[in-house]
Amino acid sequence: MALLDELDKLHEVQKIDAQIYQREQTMAAQDSGEGLKQQAIVLLKRHDAAVKALHKVETEQKDRELELKGIEEKRAKVHTKLYGGHVNNPKELGDLQKDEEMLDHQISALEEIVLVQMEQVESARKIVAQLAGELDAAKRRWKTTVAHTQAETKRLQGEIAALRPERERLAADIEKHILRRYDGIRQRAYGIGMVVTGNDTCPACHVRLDAHVINRLREGEELVLCENCGRILLWRL
Repeated sequence: MALLDELDKLHEVQKIDAQIYQREQTMAAQDSGEGLKQQAIVLLKRHDAAVKALHKVETEQKDRELELKGIEEKRAKVHTKLYGGHVNNPKELGDLQKDEEMLDHQISALEEIVLVQMEQVESARKIVAQLAGELDAAKRRWKTTVAHTQAETKRLQGEIAALRPERERLAADIEKHILRRYDGIRQRAYGIGMVVTGNDTCPACHVRLDAHVINRLREGEELVLCENCGRILLWRL
């Protein structure tokens, strides 16, 4: 009966250990937010690249606009000189007319380029705005997940801390060699070092117990382990 008493006490320890293990597993399975963080980093890089591309097309547009302005000013001077009545030499007038035509062609070509660049700038701005929105959303998801995980971890750690004193109190009343055996099994058997059965099956691994194992369990004179999973068995009908 002494062994059965020890196993009864060990069973109470196992109940607490199961609660602790379940909470530890829940903590381990929580989303650390690392995946969402990496998504945010990828979006940040895409956003930065888009901003850089926008600055490039904006600079190119400004350069062409300045170039266009310079040519328009030059054409205005040629036009004034051509039609201002101060030039009467036919050859010089012909040269001025050719210069004005050449400048008109340059202005027309630059205007087309500037229009294309304006469209490119507008498109680039839309891409930057879209990526900025996606990046903000990704950051919020990441921060929300991390905050939730931290809160859950704190809660679970508090529950584990509250369970440990009772576990230690119960464990202190169990024979050391039995407790050591149990702890060794529990550490390698997913937190469950002992199970209770009242039939011919191990409830942990669901393997059928041999008749001689059941007989030893019923006698209650020795520590009996499942021959398959190695957990301590306690017989209870």
